[in-house]
Parts: sequence; structure tokens; C-alpha cells
Amino acid sequence: MVTSQLLNSIPGLRHAFGNAAELIPAALAPVWAQRPAKRQVHGTRVEHVTCARQEIGDADGFFTSAPGIPVSIITADCVPLLLARRDGSQVGAIHAGWRGLQDNIIPAAIAAMAAAASAPALVAAVGPTICVDCYEVSEELADAFASRFGAAAVPRFRHLDLRAVAELQLQAAGVREIEHVGGCTCCRRDAAGAPFYRSYRRGDRGSQMHSGLYITPKGEK
Repeated sequence: MVTSQLLNSIPGLRHAFGNAAELIPAALAPVWAQRPAKRQVHGTRVEHVTCARQEIGDADGFFTSAPGIPVSIITADCVPLLLARRDGSQVGAIHAGWRGLQDNIIPAAIAAMAAAASAPALVAAVGPTICVDCYEVSEELADAFASRFGAAAVPRFRHLDLRAVAELQLQAAGVREIEHVGGCTCCRRDAAGAPFYRSYRRGDRGSQMHSGLYITPKGEK
């Protein structure tokens, strides 16, 4: 389980990013049964979660102000992004692969969260994501990202930096507190030398990792 110091600094929240040993982090277990029913499709639909076990359908961004309902995403090498208001009144989770980043899911999610509630500034934790060294893409895709987001998006020939693009979009949307945690899903190893995460690029198949957060209900310690 991987956590963010930035999110840990906000009272009344629980969160975690999964890994290969703990696909569903223990921190989410108390409310896991209350999660929405959804299917991620590398799209840009962002859904406001207002009740437990909400039927959402296809979506890749989720946010809520309701205590006890987790918003979560499943990832392998894409960006798992967790957002929270500084006062802990609203939380969000975004699945952002290259398609989602290209199609502006991050600004769409932040705009949707702002429209639902006037509250203090957001903070963001960018979780375990494939690193630029491991993420080689087509020249056409690299050129498209370099043209749109600049050299930071493609620091090496045909190598795309998803974290850098996510941070650029967060900053452009007004998010000033951003933390990167967890390292690379493809090349990070544990103390015994085994892969720390599941990675699509490395050839892993089957269950992927869950990341999420929730506002703790009153009385929960």
C-alpha cells in the first residue's frame, strides 16, 4: 500500500494506492462495499457520486462529498490521480492514461468538482505510474504530445512522461499542491527484487490495482 503525505495531512480522509501485493488497499476496506458500480473506458466522463453503490456505467472520473463512500480507480500503468479539498469536504479520483490526458479528463474533473461545491483549494496526489524511461510510444503520438504540451511531455525521443503531463494540467487548472508518489509501475522492485506493481507494459495480465479515497463518517477512527 502506498500513501501520500499531502493527503495524509488532511484530517478526516483515508486513502491509498494499491500494489501487486495489495490490489485493494486495506485502508479502503471499511467502506469498499459502498463503492459505485462503474466501468473505466479511457474516456473523459466524470460522475458525481451521491449515494452508496451508485450505478454509474462508463466513466473515468469520480468525486463525492458524501462520507463513507469511496471513489476509486483501477490502473496498471496509467496515472491514478487522487484529489481532495484542503478542508476535506470533497474528494475525487481520476483514471488518466494517454487518451484521457489528451482528451482533458483532468481539467474536466476539476471543473465538475468546482461546479458541485464552492470550497477551499484542491490538492493532488499522482500515484504509481509508468516512468518516462519505460514508456516508449509511437513517433506520431510523441509528436502530438510534444506539440500540445511542450518538451516536458516528451523529454526523450518517443518516450512519453505521463506524470509531467498530469502535473501541467493540474497546474493549469489552478492546483498548486501536487505530490508524486509510488514510483514506476513497470520497473520498481520490492526488497526481494520482485515487481512491486502490476504493469501492462511488462506483460502482467489479470487483476489490476485499485487506488482511492473517502471522507470518513463521523465516529470512525
